[in-house]
Amino acid sequence: MIIILQILENIWNLIIQFENIFGAIVSIAIALLLGKYISVIIRRRLHEKVPPSTIQNVAKIVYYIILLIGIAVAIRILNIPGVTLSELLVAGGFAGIVIGLAAQPTLSNFIAGILLMTERPFKIGDFINYSGNVGMVVDVGLLSTKIQSWEGYYVRIPNNELFNSPLINYSNSKARLVRVQFTIPFEHDLKKVIQEVQNKLNEQWYVLADPGPVVFPIQFNDNGILIEARAWTSGNTWFTLYSQMPSLIEEVLKNLGVPYSYPRRILTEDRDIINK
Repeated sequence: MIIILQILENIWNLIIQFENIFGAIVSIAIALLLGKYISVIIRRRLHEKVPPSTIQNVAKIVYYIILLIGIAVAIRILNIPGVTLSELLVAGGFAGIVIGLAAQPTLSNFIAGILLMTERPFKIGDFINYSGNVGMVVDVGLLSTKIQSWEGYYVRIPNNELFNSPLINYSNSKARLVRVQFTIPFEHDLKKVIQEVQNKLNEQWYVLADPGPVVFPIQFNDNGILIEARAWTSGNTWFTLYSQMPSLIEEVLKNLGVPYSYPRRILTEDRDIINK
């Protein structure tokens, strides 16, 4: 028993003798444990909300920030001659300014990436349109977002540009409108064409009944009457309507024996309505 007490006393004297060193070690150890714990919490909270690569990056950043704080506290405890915490902070602040100016675009993209994860204007799997780049979101990183276009190629968009620019999220739309314009000659029955095209669109299961499809003349050209057909569909059947609508109109016009011509574009719009 006496031997055990002597050993404990020697250990205590050693701790007293090297108090600063033990304090610094404890400070770093606490920082390591706290960083690991918070990193685990971040991974659990963000699981299935953001991409795994983004979760990993955020967890690492938080971990190293906590570790740096622990190292700063350890240096303060050690009280090394010639090295003070204020001097380290000044040097670190100066270095931070230099690095920040050099990496300003990267920092802007990083901050924008955090804001995108917080606001969540889109998620992986959504179809978006950014400055004419239309495709499916495949990755949301801390610095950039990647989309896969309908043609199959990948587009990398810096987060800062994505966050500060207009963005269309097609997947968030409960209903979408497709508009097709076509021209028929003057001598044909306009009312008949309008009624038959509208009936044809109403027969399609993916076309909404409310609001229902509408067909109307919009302009008289030199070669005939320009007509516009409009039909709404739910977001998940939009491409079906987008691809089938010209063929449906063409079928009606052929059955009526009406020659026609199409413009080069098919216009689409979104609307936040309930699919009925």
